Amino acid sequence: MKYVIGVDVGGTFTDLVCLDEEGNLNLTKIPSTPDDPSRAIMQGLSKLAGILGKDMKELFDETRRITHGTTVSTNTVLTWTGAKVGLLCTKGFRDILGIRFGIRENPYNLAIPQPEALCPRYLRVPVEERTNAAGEIVTPLNEDDVLKACEYLTEQGVEAVAICFLWSFKNPTNEKRALELCREALPDTYVCASYQIQPEIREYWRMSTTVINAYVGPKLSAYLKHLDESLRKEGFKGHLLITQSNAGVIYPEVAMEQAVRTVLSGPACAPAAAAYVGKALDFRNIITVDMGGTSFDVCLIKDGSPMTALQSAVGGVYHMKLPLVDVRTIGAGGGSIGWLDKMKVLHMGPQSAGADPGPACYGKGGKEPTCTDADLVLGYLNPDYYLGGEMKIYPELAHQAIKEKIADPLGVDVAQAAWAMRKVIDHHMVDGISIVSVQRGEDPRRYTLVVAGGAGAVHAASLARALNIKRLLISKTSSVFCALGGVIADVRHDFVRSIASRMSAVDLDDLNALFNEMRAIGEGYLKMEGVSKSERYYLRSVDMRYKGQYHELEVPLPLKDSNSTSEKVDRDMLERLVEDFHQMHETLYSYRDTTETEILNVRLAACGKVRTPEIKAEDFVSKDASAHKKGERQVYFEEAGGFVTTGIYDGDRMEVGNLVEGPAVVELSTTTIVVPPRGKIEVTPYGSILMELSE
Repeated sequence: MKYVIGVDVGGTFTDLVCLDEEGNLNLTKIPSTPDDPSRAIMQGLSKLAGILGKDMKELFDETRRITHGTTVSTNTVLTWTGAKVGLLCTKGFRDILGIRFGIRENPYNLAIPQPEALCPRYLRVPVEERTNAAGEIVTPLNEDDVLKACEYLTEQGVEAVAICFLWSFKNPTNEKRALELCREALPDTYVCASYQIQPEIREYWRMSTTVINAYVGPKLSAYLKHLDESLRKEGFKGHLLITQSNAGVIYPEVAMEQAVRTVLSGPACAPAAAAYVGKALDFRNIITVDMGGTSFDVCLIKDGSPMTALQSAVGGVYHMKLPLVDVRTIGAGGGSIGWLDKMKVLHMGPQSAGADPGPACYGKGGKEPTCTDADLVLGYLNPDYYLGGEMKIYPELAHQAIKEKIADPLGVDVAQAAWAMRKVIDHHMVDGISIVSVQRGEDPRRYTLVVAGGAGAVHAASLARALNIKRLLISKTSSVFCALGGVIADVRHDFVRSIASRMSAVDLDDLNALFNEMRAIGEGYLKMEGVSKSERYYLRSVDMRYKGQYHELEVPLPLKDSNSTSEKVDRDMLERLVEDFHQMHETLYSYRDTTETEILNVRLAACGKVRTPEIKAEDFVSKDASAHKKGERQVYFEEAGGFVTTGIYDGDRMEVGNLVEGPAVVELSTTTIVVPPRGKIEVTPYGSILMELSE
């Protein structure tokens, strides 16, 4: 039997999924080890081997691929624990990183200081060189300046160097030479240049992206090397792949070189898993929500494809310009802490108890009341069956924390306080869903809510009711969706070239030359990674805008044959491209203009299909789920006016066709599904649970 394994390390839990060649799924999760994430991975793999009745060596002998989603890069930026970075820039432009967009990003709050740059000004070293907008070298690189900069940065103890020269995306000659000199002078220092990372117009975005890459590169490289060594030591001989923010995967060597592509990659694979699970039931329009221990991630999937973005900001502060799945994240998770401000107004998060000490009910010394504590007090969680009974949680500790911190100061009982905590955090999550749907002109009532994350199914029905969504899908793998998404993800390398031209003035030879250049580089990566020609495919797109606009839209430019390495763009294709742009603009902004269109960038994704077995469908068994009823307990439902006696079902034993009417609670080893009054669930042939809500 051959296996593919997905591993996703979160702030609270590390999730693992194993898919065999017959489509059988096994999954597990264990508490994360923030001091060394690889330790939890190895523990989880050992646990997974036990589930399969094997030891680690036997499991690794039969494992073809391990895909790893990591938050190392994201957390490095968020916690300011990256490398000490030096920057080589064009003389006269050292302050681009500090000036940012030239305005205060919150102009109405003068008390908020400008964010500190990841590379302070004294470590930004200007060197003499200049390339103009046409790509002509006006001033050759002064190599002595580069060598002196290396000496100075060495004296300052830098651990990484970023190189970003003006207009280098048009002609990288000077940057390439500077990179060579830096690597010769600083052989033990991490060095990267903007032409490698993101050769795209707009100097601040390019410089910021390159600096982030240098900031996280050393830490990610050390981590991936350590993880790879740990796996090889235990006998793993297959491929290790790393997830990116675009939901594709790359090999560790590429991830180390282009570390910025792993920033915000944590939640990116969940939408891919949602689309994969939804496709089996012909659900193509999906809103996926992923509620874990620390955060709540939401993404809209339209016609089977997750919405994408071309830029983002880590923590809302540090900007990077890369293609990524447009996942919106808010600080709302099972570990979100409930607190009262000076006016005794209740808040939930964004502070989180994390994995250590965790919620009060974990019994690890946590004293602050969290969302998980509230869910336990309200009867949604079973203290004796948390994580399938592998982890004991303590209702009395949750009760005490909520009483002391929330209930007593507000003069209410503990159940009222717990319900208020739940209502507040649900409201935050509903706002998050509205951002990706209502604010884009999409009616959430026309979508299926696909639920992920260990805490997601506890809250999903409440979120759906607030938005009048009638249909929800909870996969048995929902609590490990990011890990599953990694298992099914294709290898992907994104490339971009800037052209900045009016559509009427586009030179087809130049345009095709840029696509051919990107395709040749992509082919080189895929060949190096062992992707056969038959498994390679390419995706083209163009960034377009109306003349005078600052923002652009990415418009697909399909290939007639996605495997083609020679198909050229012609005038007919450009005319269709313009019409597609008008239509996309009208859909998003409710109008189309008669102004001339412009092309700013051309993009190509070089992809390699990853062979993944289909999840196996099971035959119908019975509608009757009574044999899987474990018992009853008191559970709080607002619709019922408080606590009501509620049936508890063993979700891991439920069979295809089983039907349960709400109110009910379905307990699985990795999550809990709350079925409200006027709701019902049914087990589908693929093991997922379909919930329908009536008025």
